[in-house]
Amino acid sequence: MADTLTVQGLILHDNWPGTPTPPPFPVVNMEAAAIGHNIVAPMWKLGTKWELYCKGDAASVGVAYNIGWSTFIYLKAAPDIETATAGAATVLCVPDATLGAGAAANLLYVVVADISNTTHENSGLVVMCLSAPTNSYYGWYWCGGVCPVEYCPSLTTASTVITDGSVVASCEVSTIIDSDTVGLRAQATNSQTPGVGYALYVDGT
Repeated sequence: MADTLTVQGLILHDNWPGTPTPPPFPVVNMEAAAIGHNIVAPMWKLGTKWELYCKGDAASVGVAYNIGWSTFIYLKAAPDIETATAGAATVLCVPDATLGAGAAANLLYVVVADISNTTHENSGLVVMCLSAPTNSYYGWYWCGGVCPVEYCPSLTTASTVITDGSVVASCEVSTIIDSDTVGLRAQATNSQTPGVGYALYVDGT
């Protein structure tokens, strides 16, 4: 990979099954164990999706950021998400292992950051870690809309995601792999890889 894009410059497509709903109670921190993030047993059904509105109020995080809706999905971390290309804040993840007939029913919702451990890096199902997940623990991941800086203490407007240097303003982005890490690239013409979002500005910024 040759470059990075700040998370403020990325809008994610929510390609995951299901319709997001507001949380059943007020939420201010999506990384809190009290709402089921990074815990050993699930608090919510896998695939549950919540939507929260980012107000873009500079007073809330000390700096202005994009306003708009963010979507989160509840997933299980792979048994080896802490090793090799490990999950951490801003690291992208995709479904683990190999999906197929007869696979475990929950496998679609188990994610990994190291691409040597999956065959689904180009599935269009991509999430960003909010913090460093623990092996086999359950938690929330960003899967759609604007980056939820307001609700994630581990993220800032200066946080970055890896790109290959091809991203330009207003382009759709899809995944690209380098050294077993998921990154982003400008969607190639006639590409059969599903888009995972779009960039607001050129990478390197």
